[in-house]
Amino acid sequence: MSSRIAKRNIAQAIAMALGLGLVEGVYADAAASDAAGDQLQEVVVTAEKRTATVQETAASITAVSQQDIADRGIVDFNSLAQSVPGISMRTSGPGQTEFEMRGLNSAGGNTSQVGFYLDETPLSSPASSQLGKEEIDPTLYDLNRVEVLRGPQGTLYGSSSMGGTVKLVPNYPELGNFAASGEQKTSYTGSGGSLNEKINGMVNLPIGDTLAVRFVGSQSYDSGWIKRLVIQDGAVAVDSGTFPNVTRPANFYTAPLQETIDGANTTNITSARMMLLWKPIDNLTIMPMLMYQLTQQGAPDAVDVNGNPTHPTTPDVLAHWEIYDSAEPQRDRFTLGSLKIEWQLPGFTITSATADWNRDTLISQDSTEENGAAIGISVYDAPAGIGPSGPAPNGPSVTEKDYTRQYSEELRFTSTAPGPFQWLVGVFYQDLYSEWDEWAIAPQATPILGGPNLYVDYQPQTITQNAQFGEISWQFTPDLKGTVGLRHYHFSLGQTNEEYGVFTVNADKGNTFPYNTAFSNSASGTNPKFDLSWNADKDVLLYATVAKGFRLGGVNQPIPVATPGPGVNTVLAGNECSLQAKLLFLPCSPGVAPGPGFTLLQAPAAYSSDTVWNYEIGEKSAWFDRRLIANLSAYYERWKDPQLATNLAGFGITANGGDARIYGLEAEFQALLTPEWTLGINAGYTNAEFTESSPITGYPEGYQVPDIPKLTASATLRWKHPLTDEVSLIGTLEGDYVGTRTDAPYGETITLLNINQYLIHLPSYGLLNLRLGLAGSRWSATAYVDNLTNKITLLDPQPQIDLQMNAYVRYLTNRPITAGLDLAYKF
Repeated sequence: MSSRIAKRNIAQAIAMALGLGLVEGVYADAAASDAAGDQLQEVVVTAEKRTATVQETAASITAVSQQDIADRGIVDFNSLAQSVPGISMRTSGPGQTEFEMRGLNSAGGNTSQVGFYLDETPLSSPASSQLGKEEIDPTLYDLNRVEVLRGPQGTLYGSSSMGGTVKLVPNYPELGNFAASGEQKTSYTGSGGSLNEKINGMVNLPIGDTLAVRFVGSQSYDSGWIKRLVIQDGAVAVDSGTFPNVTRPANFYTAPLQETIDGANTTNITSARMMLLWKPIDNLTIMPMLMYQLTQQGAPDAVDVNGNPTHPTTPDVLAHWEIYDSAEPQRDRFTLGSLKIEWQLPGFTITSATADWNRDTLISQDSTEENGAAIGISVYDAPAGIGPSGPAPNGPSVTEKDYTRQYSEELRFTSTAPGPFQWLVGVFYQDLYSEWDEWAIAPQATPILGGPNLYVDYQPQTITQNAQFGEISWQFTPDLKGTVGLRHYHFSLGQTNEEYGVFTVNADKGNTFPYNTAFSNSASGTNPKFDLSWNADKDVLLYATVAKGFRLGGVNQPIPVATPGPGVNTVLAGNECSLQAKLLFLPCSPGVAPGPGFTLLQAPAAYSSDTVWNYEIGEKSAWFDRRLIANLSAYYERWKDPQLATNLAGFGITANGGDARIYGLEAEFQALLTPEWTLGINAGYTNAEFTESSPITGYPEGYQVPDIPKLTASATLRWKHPLTDEVSLIGTLEGDYVGTRTDAPYGETITLLNINQYLIHLPSYGLLNLRLGLAGSRWSATAYVDNLTNKITLLDPQPQIDLQMNAYVRYLTNRPITAGLDLAYKF
């Protein structure tokens, strides 16, 4: 007994040294206190590709259960991620969010920093999308749980998991049991919005003793809250100045309007999922799944902010002003087919996970103003409107198409026999095809430029991956365990590019003269992981982890530069001079070497792989007979050759920047205050800064990695008060906080000398949600208010898919106050 007390005292001392004032806990079922009487219950996860509870897993994990998702009214992962420590987001709308963990910025590169899985299927982001490494956002209805793993997961999850991994685990079909559920949500959004509606449904059908099928469907309509204001023809002139350093005319926001479109960013989402479970024999499970999701949005969740302020504030009017009537629709279609087979043999399990999915995204953005300023069109009034090629709409708008198809197969063997030695080995294959196409057509530019094509590009890319991975663990004593993992990978990348138009390399040869390139790359290596864990007693686990992450390099689109001679295109000259300004800080004459001993500079055609080493210690503990769960992790990372997005006078590229150092804390805490009240508090602290200056990206030593808030926090208070044996009053109050962060403006050429003049400082913000209702054993009726204080904040500068300039600054915003009624029933 004295030895066990000593272990607990040591664990307490270590936890206090780590700063247990920021404690961390794991979400459990809202009904957990009912299930166990007076204890919190744990969530079972498969984060390490074998079944265990969160408290038994020596890793920094948040697990959110199905009941918790329902009780908090969460409908998508974006909403859930706001309450998870260590996560930051860049979002352009539904299904267009890139997730970042532990300070690893995801704006550059050709693969994401966070692995995103639907059950066993990796959902890779498009390789060259200018909106970033955005992931599909599946609806969360009838999910069993969401698992968030922080830190590099390269051993088990591969190259796109440098920052961490997210797993959405659906409910599987149930044999011998008919079940169904439904949900109806009706709400109203203020501050420019209107009615919203969401309908969810699930049916589980048993077919005999060995077969069952589960159908899940969702249909939602969310009203927009942003206006699109079209200025009358000829009412304003083109922006003044030399592109891209231009300013809007003084009457831009007061000019008479031709048209007002309310709720321009209205969104419709249709989703369907079917899973089949077949158990021909007791130890064999076969589960095919089909999924379809279509997301359509009238315009992005973005508003105009005049000029390029370093400390932007929310405008008085949530709107986008246009000098030509350019709708900005966005469409995202996703289909998936997968097959999972599990075969339990004596002492081990064989798992095969096969998937084939494709995603087709079409995005349109208003580009009239940028094109007019760059080309010199004094007043844009193009009656032709739509260009002759590419998917509609284009013309005054620029259109981007991102088509992604992936086939993947994972085969692994996992030990199940008892004993101190456990093992897991497997192989993984991925064939990813990602095509980026863009059409920028300006009919009114033909008299000036000899044709309507400003920029037309077709850029297909193929990435194949072969990997072999494994982990072994040894239980040295009943309390001490060591784990070693390795993943050996080989990547092959091939990309071609065909482009033509005014803003392309062969522009001087004609409006339709193509420029073609081809590039290939390959990489091989090994990602290791080392873990040591110690059970100080049955309720306290201490662990230390060292792990490496890796991300494949890629290719930039060709950047045109000016050539000597009369009539030099001023935009192309700007590209060349911008690169010279970044690297040499010397005056520039287009097409002329900057001085003796120098040659004309060329933008980097490619960027290399980047890596991260993660060093982590943590504790997981339960106190007061499991009425309190407190977990904490502290980490230190070295990010080498980070792939970062930067800009050359309107053209975006990725470049390898200076190395970065990142350290932080992640904390969660959950307490059963009384049999009726449960409190959860989460917090994440991240300090990510560059340790080397980088002329090509413009970030000096000591500056923060962009888009990474130092502090994120969330608190959830839940209440369940029995009225009768069958009916209870339920309530949830949730607050989420995101701290200040910096970002680079679109259109500006940031250098080591001018960064303070342009770097954006985004404000901190907090959002509050309230739910109150009645719940029976099979039904619930809940009134709710999201964004209770009607806080409207600027989330991120909107990624631009056309030429980028400082007068055209738009920021993404959150949804205003929304109140509604949520009715749910199970039978």
